[in-house]
Amino acid sequence: MPRQFLFVNKDADSSSLTRSTATEQSSINSHVQRGRRHRRSGNNTGRSGNRARKAVGTSKPAIPVEEEEEAIVVDTPSTSASLDSPILDRQATSEPSRGKQIKIPSRPHSRAQTSRSTEAEEESSNDHSSQGTTSRASSDPSHNAKKKRKKGSVMLLNSRDSSPRDITQVIGSSVDPFGQSVVKLDPHVARLCRYFAESYHPSVWNAERWGSVDGAYTHLPSAKLIIQRAMQNEVEMNAMLAAMAARIEAVDRIPDQGTNKYMGNALVAVRQRFSSSSKDQLLFIIFHLYAGEAYRQNYPAAKIHMRAAKALFASWGGLNHIPDPALRELFIIGDLHVSAVLLEPTELPCDYDPGSYWTATPLELQLAPEQDLGSVAPAFLGPATDGYLPDELGDVMHEIRECAWLLRYGTVEHSVAYKHALKWLQWRSAAIRCKLLSMAFSDASFEAIRVALLLWVLITTVTLGLKLLGHRMAPKLQSLLRTARNPYHQWKGRVDIQIWVLTIGAMCAGTDTEEENWFIERLFELGLPENIRLFREMQGPEATTTSVLRNFQEKFFYYDKMQKPRLERLAALID
Repeated sequence: MPRQFLFVNKDADSSSLTRSTATEQSSINSHVQRGRRHRRSGNNTGRSGNRARKAVGTSKPAIPVEEEEEAIVVDTPSTSASLDSPILDRQATSEPSRGKQIKIPSRPHSRAQTSRSTEAEEESSNDHSSQGTTSRASSDPSHNAKKKRKKGSVMLLNSRDSSPRDITQVIGSSVDPFGQSVVKLDPHVARLCRYFAESYHPSVWNAERWGSVDGAYTHLPSAKLIIQRAMQNEVEMNAMLAAMAARIEAVDRIPDQGTNKYMGNALVAVRQRFSSSSKDQLLFIIFHLYAGEAYRQNYPAAKIHMRAAKALFASWGGLNHIPDPALRELFIIGDLHVSAVLLEPTELPCDYDPGSYWTATPLELQLAPEQDLGSVAPAFLGPATDGYLPDELGDVMHEIRECAWLLRYGTVEHSVAYKHALKWLQWRSAAIRCKLLSMAFSDASFEAIRVALLLWVLITTVTLGLKLLGHRMAPKLQSLLRTARNPYHQWKGRVDIQIWVLTIGAMCAGTDTEEENWFIERLFELGLPENIRLFREMQGPEATTTSVLRNFQEKFFYYDKMQKPRLERLAALID
């Protein structure tokens, strides 16, 4: 089979070809040098040309220019044995690849000329010896085979058999065909990189993707750039792999992704190379470490990484001045998620609130004129106006009504106005979560309402709401409800609000967990199943537990597109 090479020539002066062996690189260099004809002047009597002609002598005519430029590699046996030597026969039979390669460059120097002279002398002597054995050669098949073997050893550049052919990869792995990554890209590492680009990164800006026909979003190009840069930096690659492995284990419930290994590698490498990394690079590394520790619920370590990030923010003059807007948003969203699970105020300031939808949106981009939101969550209107709820909760409920209206009635999909509305929704809901996290009440019932509102905003506007954050926050809601010494007096007769809070807890808790069972038991204690039965008897056979529960939820806050599966499960548990 003829030799095959992959040429990666940036330009005629490029010295970087492939990661081949020394022998292969030599052959490739020879091909590159002789692949184009060198135009010499007709009267050039350079020493190379004279030396070549003198070396060849009169025993054999000089090779024509065309043939000289095409004869690159000549595989010949060792000069210590003649063609008729039995030792050579055995070597040619058993080790045909151990012959000597003689390379003739375009502009031969002394070594190349010596090699070519040696070749010419060998061929001349072999020609003389063959003249005395003509009759024997005609009857000796082995002799003819030797001649054929010798003739076949010359590989011409322009011959179809020896011409280089397209080879799709140099390295054995199709994951990293040119061997560019500093980290070994085995199939598992490749899957984690694809997970970052195809699953994690788009999910961060999922609300914006809803309004796009092809799923595009503002920061889509940055995913590829992050992976390309990570392939050139061991610390950043290991940090990203650790974050993605931890996310798959926590969100997708697939164990043994190697989180500890990648996290350990990243922490060791970042200590060694901290001083030599740029600020941009360090910030990406810190974010991946922060996210990875948060996914695996190592929140003290995550807080340490956030403090380091805040120190870097200060070196730029604040969070709003870091050069990469996508990275800025990643930190804001990550901070909101971690703070929600811990029920603590956010580490980063809430300076991204776009304001009311009808105030922040130009008239030509509004989905509808300004609406009366009294029909959204009407069951909360009375408690917000009669003094039962604190003013802070009443104000934030009005902001949530705007989001709920857009989720329910903003149905002009794939329009410019809809895309603008969804982007507004992402940051308005983020600001609402930040405000809810900054509140604190001494009354456990108000705290429970605050957390239930926070959970509802999370599960309806954040991809991880029902997949991860709700599961981790449900136990905290359960603890708050248990804290109330006298629930009836704490709730001041607002049993309907208490039932809504409990249903939110039941729909957010992990399935078949102690928390889910506890919320269901409390709903039975408050008489919800009996009330549903009585209501179904009044409405007739067409009423189902699911429909009754849906009507009840719509009096507060409910988004069927996201809550329907868990609502149906709740109905089945109550039945």
